[in-house]
Amino acid sequence: MSDHLDLQNATTADELLRLYVSTDDNDLLMPALCKKRDQFLDNLDDVSNAAEVTGLIHWLLRENHISPQGETLDEIADRLGDLDIEANTDNYSELIFMIKIAVARLDDIMLDNI
Repeated sequence: MSDHLDLQNATTADELLRLYVSTDDNDLLMPALCKKRDQFLDNLDDVSNAAEVTGLIHWLLRENHISPQGETLDEIADRLGDLDIEANTDNYSELIFMIKIAVARLDDIMLDNI
């Protein structure tokens, strides 16, 4: 019950990420956390911190069993695009799109801080 209250009180990406890190993957709360994460990802302009944007995307990658392998987000998107081309699928197109939006948001945040 307290976890549910914590989720309701998580009004920032930082609060949500802290709750995610402290929650086991098999916890019944995880689907609700993922839903709230997706809401933040759908409104990345409302996330003003680069670490939070990066954390949300890396959480999404982890959920999709994608290892960063020391790559930048752009490189991960390129690798996923190559995998789709090789397999003649679009399995990663939505994920690639989310990564590209996150990269654009990170660029905006960087420019705002100059």
